[in-house]
Amino acid sequence: MPIFDRYILRQVFPPLAFTLLIALLVLLVERMLRVLDSVLGSQGTMQVVFELLAYLVPHYLGLALPMALFLGIYFAFRRLSRESEMDAILASGTGLHQLMRPVMLAAVLLSLFAVLIFNTLQPHSRYAYRSVLSSVQNMSIEALIQPGVFVSSDNTTLMVEEISPDRRQFRRIFMHEEDKQADEAATITAREGILTESEDDSPPFVQLFNGVRLTTPVEPGKVEGARELESGSERSDGLLRFNEMQTVLGEDAYDAVQPRGEDEREYTIPELWTLKDNPPEGLERSRLLAEMNERLVRIASILVLPFMAVPLALSNRRSQRSSGVAVGVITLLAFNEALQQGVRMVRREQVEPLLGAWGPLLIFLLGSVLLFMDVAFRVPRYQGIGIVDRTTTFVGNLIERRRKRREAS
Repeated sequence: MPIFDRYILRQVFPPLAFTLLIALLVLLVERMLRVLDSVLGSQGTMQVVFELLAYLVPHYLGLALPMALFLGIYFAFRRLSRESEMDAILASGTGLHQLMRPVMLAAVLLSLFAVLIFNTLQPHSRYAYRSVLSSVQNMSIEALIQPGVFVSSDNTTLMVEEISPDRRQFRRIFMHEEDKQADEAATITAREGILTESEDDSPPFVQLFNGVRLTTPVEPGKVEGARELESGSERSDGLLRFNEMQTVLGEDAYDAVQPRGEDEREYTIPELWTLKDNPPEGLERSRLLAEMNERLVRIASILVLPFMAVPLALSNRRSQRSSGVAVGVITLLAFNEALQQGVRMVRREQVEPLLGAWGPLLIFLLGSVLLFMDVAFRVPRYQGIGIVDRTTTFVGNLIERRRKRREAS
């Protein structure tokens, strides 16, 4: 690899890595507040919090990677330009288009990394995040049980006076359940109970012994039992005396973890392509196409970023103002918003993926390439990009004149 290529890569990767790290930390800290609220509110541990945050890293990597690459290239070439190193490189006979080789190499490597992120890491980590969070929330009523304290979870209110050290055996139990579909409520008292985990994905159940169950229906004469296993019981007008009964603990609050593929974001790109002609139940073909094309566009957009970052970094070299970074960030945000709007229209079958998803990328590509050609092959305008320089100079002079007027008055 030529010495210029190695030198430019050494200039690009430090700001790229720093920007990526800072962006990840900022995004994760913002999400951490909601994760803490969900996990600690369900009596989860900090270990679960960090596990959930780890599953969010691929998602935020996909968001931060394009911006990190743009800023890494921008600050590298901006420094070369400001310190006149670019003049020395160009004077040696090396053209700007030749300096794009190491930058494009970095872009290709990052695009391959993006393929790994969007195709594999994001779908599987999204499912893992949903599974862990669902498990924490499903176990919340069990974790909240404390001796002599009423706890509630959706339709169930529970209080036990004594709990064994392993939290599986209860004594002197009070339970109140409401069945909104059957329009009835049941109040249960029992002398003893055992908490048992189900072998499948069903919620846990409690085995109650020596107790009474009172059912109070909203409609007279309508009495329906919960899931129960009776042994030696007596029923009289809604009052059931039992020796043994089995009832589910917080059944309405329990949501069994579904297999991967609950929504289109949990499929890999090859899976989306395979399923697009035969969508799973609950998913539409348009949603699968929109998701697949959005990921492909985001991967391809990484290869376009060098053509925008380099000319913006070289604009207005003699000025202390770094207007190029603002223009680049605004352009990336506008491209991201246009892509999201186009993907929404594809999901609603208002436009085809070629227009809704690939249209914004084509405009982004044409604008970036024209900008690069303007800087790389038009020597008289190398000192700056005309419209960018004139706009920022005009705004700066306007602000300066207003400041002087205020000082004079």
